[in-house]
Amino acid sequence: MASPEQPAAKRVKVEAASPGKDEMAEAIFRSWDRDDSGALDFEEIFPHYMKSVNHQEMQEARVREQYTKFMESKGADPKVGMKPELFRSWMGRLDEDKVLKHYERHVLGVSDGKYDMNINKAVDKAFEGKSLKEILDAPTSAIQGISDKGAESLAALGVKTVRDLGQWRFYLMARAIVTLAEKEDPVKPPESRLMNIRSAMDRSYETMSLKGILKLPPSAFNMFPAEVDGILDAGLKIQTIQSLGMSKKFAWANAMVELEKYEASAQA
Repeated sequence: MASPEQPAAKRVKVEAASPGKDEMAEAIFRSWDRDDSGALDFEEIFPHYMKSVNHQEMQEARVREQYTKFMESKGADPKVGMKPELFRSWMGRLDEDKVLKHYERHVLGVSDGKYDMNINKAVDKAFEGKSLKEILDAPTSAIQGISDKGAESLAALGVKTVRDLGQWRFYLMARAIVTLAEKEDPVKPPESRLMNIRSAMDRSYETMSLKGILKLPPSAFNMFPAEVDGILDAGLKIQTIQSLGMSKKFAWANAMVELEKYEASAQA
């Protein structure tokens, strides 16, 4: 006689717990290893560690100190990061139910409910409702206001994805100049004029003020050929270092790069 079918609740529990503890730990490791380096650095571990109810009141400096001591006590270099074997040992201190909860959240994408956030007004309609990772890995035309022609112009500069856009060295330099230029005192410069960004600028512009640099074309940056000016102007209407640093499209992409560090993988 066939045995009666297990109750649904019991079947779910058995299926959820089917991976072994080590298998779950390995899967959790891969989900936390955002740069696929094969090691977890402090920045990759910190958000998940703080999520624990036992650590919410701790300050980052204290957690970093504990991480460093733990790594050194195991003969591991904190700068290199935690390798899979050490991670399994670290997770091994938890009972199987706690490891399962981590597995469900970080590998299976289980959450307490549907996420309400979106950035639909910053992306093309085809990318509405997508995750930050999906948008960042997409061509730059995924950003609202960047046409196919604009995307081609950016690709000619080596900027092929939204992630590239948000991390582009020259945008970050231009944004920094825009931010600090308003704090420059044109009336009373310091007697010892040591402040400079010489390595960032072509030789002709090394001694200029921040406010003066803002008016220059992007090709005034060191490592930037003159033809770049035409490419940026034709594709994005960017003509000066100031307009590059104040570009909303670059700013949106950069904000996505920052927030994607904290995005959990989730199943649709």
